[in-house]
Amino acid sequence: MGIAVEAMMQVRGGLCDRIDRIANELPHLTLDQLCNGVDDIRRTALDHGLDPLAQLARGLEAALADAGRGAMVLPWLDTMRDAVGCERLDAEAGAIYLAAINVRMAG
Repeated sequence: MGIAVEAMMQVRGGLCDRIDRIANELPHLTLDQLCNGVDDIRRTALDHGLDPLAQLARGLEAALADAGRGAMVLPWLDTMRDAVGCERLDAEAGAIYLAAINVRMAG
């Protein structure tokens, strides 16, 4: 396994850990803490070319801006966790994940 592949695996693992931490601590997080955590994930995803994850994080940020703590956060986090492992890194893959979250939210 190459160094670059191993480094990306570590980045993805760290992102999954951060998503899981937010999900576990969600009842105790302030809106600011939640927004900062999601923003941190978005920035890390962008830094490493994980565009689908970055798009989902942007979507969750928008949902939080619109609804505050009333936003349904866990479905977003679940989908973000799925996107961490996505092999496709293009904008179309991000659009597919955003469509999936819209379907999940609509029921």
